Amino acid sequence: MSAEGWSRRSLAAALAPIMLAACTATGSRRVISVNLLDTEPKPEPPTQADAGAQLETAFDEAKRMVVPVFINGKGPFGFVVDTGANRSVVATEIATACGLGSAGQADVHGIAGVEPADLATVRRLAVGQVVSSSLELPVVSRARLGADGLLGVDILRGRRMSLDFAQNRFEISASGVGAEIGRDNNSRIPSHVDPIHVAATYRFGQLVILDAQVGKVPVSAFIDSGSQVTVGNRALRDAVVRTVPDFGVRLAPVPLISATGQTAMGEFAPLPTLRLGGMAVNQVIGIFAELHIFDLWKLSDRPAILIGVDVLRHFHDVTLDFGRREVIFTPALPGARKPAAAFY
Repeated sequence: MSAEGWSRRSLAAALAPIMLAACTATGSRRVISVNLLDTEPKPEPPTQADAGAQLETAFDEAKRMVVPVFINGKGPFGFVVDTGANRSVVATEIATACGLGSAGQADVHGIAGVEPADLATVRRLAVGQVVSSSLELPVVSRARLGADGLLGVDILRGRRMSLDFAQNRFEISASGVGAEIGRDNNSRIPSHVDPIHVAATYRFGQLVILDAQVGKVPVSAFIDSGSQVTVGNRALRDAVVRTVPDFGVRLAPVPLISATGQTAMGEFAPLPTLRLGGMAVNQVIGIFAELHIFDLWKLSDRPAILIGVDVLRHFHDVTLDFGRREVIFTPALPGARKPAAAFY
């Protein structure tokens, strides 16, 4: 990316610390502070990926989670887990290396609009033991994706997935499979950390949290693990300015670059408190932009926000259960360090 831009592929300097407040049913709060400027540990040598549905992961330059994917038995290839993408995407170079056949063309929707893309036929796509068959995936150059591909909600729909940032692991299974997430029956969660369950619903194939607010403004919130930053629409910007009059003077212009290389202009500023169900998130740097994706989801006329990996990666883990229609956040322990990982 250029020095002036923010993108879904690379992260410039972090602008502020993030504060997470888990709200209990009684309204009392437990506050957890995480500094975005913490130094990341150096990667360790590559390790063999788990053959099951629990997979070791790495992170790209934008701190997005990258998982090993096999295409027609070849791989592994590094796909970014992108819960903001309705459709998985494969890099041109990988399609060529795997000898994928052509399936014509289709429109690809990005942040700035629609553009045509070639389609490739994938007989079998495997993520651990979870297999999808007979797919037609858009093909985009690796330079634009910043990865070998994107793992979208077409693969995740109806399933349960967990982004385990504390252990650098990605878990995927059928919805509801495995132990119910809770501190007493899930050994990967510290005994004194309570997961926060937030109800969600479907909208155009995405899980959307309806019980959410930015400051005093009700908002529709999407979990977008493929986005480097958290982005709100102009309707949200205008509503926040109406409730916090001096908010408008804090906004500064910034260009955005999508995972497929499209560009758009936005404005960034520290957000008022972001509430997701029973959890408050403070001091988040948000970007406001009139993105095509909000038009696609018919949300341009009402406040909406995409929760990016800038927020997600500061949790112990985040689970999306598409079948049960809920998102589960497990707060990280204060001062917790993530183990190093590398993808090969």
